[in-house]
Amino acid sequence: MTAAGFTEAEVFGIEGPAWSLLAATERHTGQSLIGSEMFESALTAARMAEPYPELLAASSHLLAVGHRPG
Repeated sequence: MTAAGFTEAEVFGIEGPAWSLLAATERHTGQSLIGSEMFESALTAARMAEPYPELLAASSHLLAVGHRPG
C-alpha cells in the first residue's frame, strides 16, 4: 500500500477467526447459518479480532484500506 502511494493503510480480516467453523458446519448440515446464533457469534468474534493484527492470518480474505493524497 505504501509503495503504491497510500497513507494511513489498515488491513482487515474479512471473515474473522470463526469462518472455518461456519463453513464446516454448513457443509456438514447442508443448511445456511445466516441469522443463526452461531453466525452472530462468529460476527462478534470477527469484530473482537479486528484490533489484533496477529489474528489476520485467521481470515481467508483481507481488505486493505488507505488514503491516496491528492
